[in-house]
Amino acid sequence: MLKIFQNLRDFQKLWRIFILLGLSLLVIIVFAQKIEFSAVDLGRHLENGRLVFSQSDLLYKNFYSYTEPDQRFVNHHWLGGVIFYAVYLVGGFNLLSIFNILLALAVFLCFFKLAYKRAGFYLPAILSLPVILLFSERVEIRPEIFSYLFLALIWLIWESEKLSVKRKMLILIPLFIIWANIHIYFFLGLALLGFKLAEKFLWQAFDGSANSLNFKFKNAFSAIKKDLLILLTLAAACFLTPNTWRGFFYPFNILKNYGYQIAENKSIFFLQDLMLNYNFGIFKLLLAVLLLALIATWFFYKKPRWFDLFFGIFIALLALFASRNLALFGLVALVLISSNLKRPLAFLGLRLIPDKPEIFEKVKKYSPIITGLLIFGLMVFLISDYQERNNFLKGSFGIGLGTGQEESFEFFRASGLSGPIFNNYDNGSALIFGLDNQEKVFVDNRPEAYSVKFFTDIYLPMQNEAAAWQRALAQYNIKTIYFSHTDQTPWGKTFLKRILADSDWQLIYFDRQYVILSRKSVTEAAILDKYALNEWGFRVRLRELAESSNVRERLYLAALAQSYGMPDLAEEIYRQLLLANPKNQRAVFSLAYLYAASRDRNTLLKSIEYFRRGLKIENKTPSAYSDLAMVYWNLGDYVQAEANWREALKINRRDADALYYLSQVEDLKKRGRLPR
Repeated sequence: MLKIFQNLRDFQKLWRIFILLGLSLLVIIVFAQKIEFSAVDLGRHLENGRLVFSQSDLLYKNFYSYTEPDQRFVNHHWLGGVIFYAVYLVGGFNLLSIFNILLALAVFLCFFKLAYKRAGFYLPAILSLPVILLFSERVEIRPEIFSYLFLALIWLIWESEKLSVKRKMLILIPLFIIWANIHIYFFLGLALLGFKLAEKFLWQAFDGSANSLNFKFKNAFSAIKKDLLILLTLAAACFLTPNTWRGFFYPFNILKNYGYQIAENKSIFFLQDLMLNYNFGIFKLLLAVLLLALIATWFFYKKPRWFDLFFGIFIALLALFASRNLALFGLVALVLISSNLKRPLAFLGLRLIPDKPEIFEKVKKYSPIITGLLIFGLMVFLISDYQERNNFLKGSFGIGLGTGQEESFEFFRASGLSGPIFNNYDNGSALIFGLDNQEKVFVDNRPEAYSVKFFTDIYLPMQNEAAAWQRALAQYNIKTIYFSHTDQTPWGKTFLKRILADSDWQLIYFDRQYVILSRKSVTEAAILDKYALNEWGFRVRLRELAESSNVRERLYLAALAQSYGMPDLAEEIYRQLLLANPKNQRAVFSLAYLYAASRDRNTLLKSIEYFRRGLKIENKTPSAYSDLAMVYWNLGDYVQAEANWREALKINRRDADALYYLSQVEDLKKRGRLPR
């Protein structure tokens, strides 16, 4: 075996090819997830591509909704829809998935090349492993993937020594024009070049010579005049969009009109108290390594690396501000960490093992083997994650649409149902495409396309309050409810449970994603007679769907059964999941919450059993300790209740439930109603 490795240096290129293929395969595994059409933006992008040349209003107005059709809207991603729709026409959703995988692969390889140019091969290769996991945060088919690709391409073009300035501009000007029409993140390219310009200026201004500061600044400004003109020219190119100056300044204004808060625009420090996401930990680790690498750079380079410092901090702030930028941070961090960590690592190696060159030879010899084993290990982990845990890969492995994603659209068109429809935020984009302009939607997942008052005064109250719902019925004359039961918002759950029990509405269809209800008083009797589902029909259909569904879909179906008032059917599904995988933490906790809703003492004790079982699998699950405390409280075990609320505070010091109930506990103790 040792003889095989004697001439390993001769096979370095071959090893690198194998390792790069392995990293590429990891990216493919991460992005090979079936499309869950009901909760993504893809439907609207496809409809943009289909209609943009015949319906120009969709570029400027809230074209797809009947509730606020004249609301001003800057369609900053219309060209992405054109590209996606062209691919769809050629090969449908399967080709769209393949196209997205190829784009992701191109993005990764471009950023890897940037890192390789700065730090060699193996350091970027090892750093790529956590970066690929962060990349899994943005696997959906969306125009954002073009922003990642364009950022890497502009970075490579600007640093190319083979291209003249003239040739660079011939490439960059059309690239920025396309980018400004394809996605809102075109400002990242301008920021990158701006920081390059700032670095050049600062190097000239603080060059260490004895000249006066005023003279240095004049020389520095003179040195960057051509580059500044280039930057201004590229910025001017970004005005060439249908929305001209509004489109250019839109990245700075888009969040000002957000009346609906979405998770991807929240910081990880807010989200980590609400959900369990292992990528948050990876981000924190890479951020710490990046900061250490930037600090170390000051000790190993005579000139400060201003670009790395400015751009690194800029991208880190974007990721800290909104979780949607975690993948972007990971890709940029791959380049900056590799660039800034190479020399410190080499220096530490020389200090720790001086005068022992044979150790360095062994490191070189076995680096390919170690890197390959790490890649193989992550590959096995991701494949098992698809099958069992879904900690990083949330969907089903494969390409194209998930099972039954278009069945509800076919049912709606064939049934004779009509609008106005009420749908929820999550499924608006899917309905825009699926209903093929047969009906306008009530809302879709573009908060910027609706007024703040629409969400705060209409959309949210009509789900939370029965009186507000009745007012909305009268205002919009709603005939059909087309609701995504996978909606996990508190208002979505409240509305679904209430409407399924409302005698004025008849459930006529449901599948793995949607429920469709028709208003009895305005629906033709023939439609109700043909499609109305009774309790037995609901039970039979749900069991049939569960048999052919993946784990995630079964959990959604079980939750639907609970909302419909069939906890026994939900329990049946959860237990089947646990028979297949006893460590399925979502099924364990789901059973715990199911039993916690009971008033029966023995059932509450079963709830405690499952909470404890779930916490053994994952003891950092947000809110689990607070909910367990409530079960103890309902059983009259106040000591254990208090202990679990305090455990909740150890995980999340801002846990509202724990803080509230502990204050109540202290108040009761002061009044002598609880023992101290």
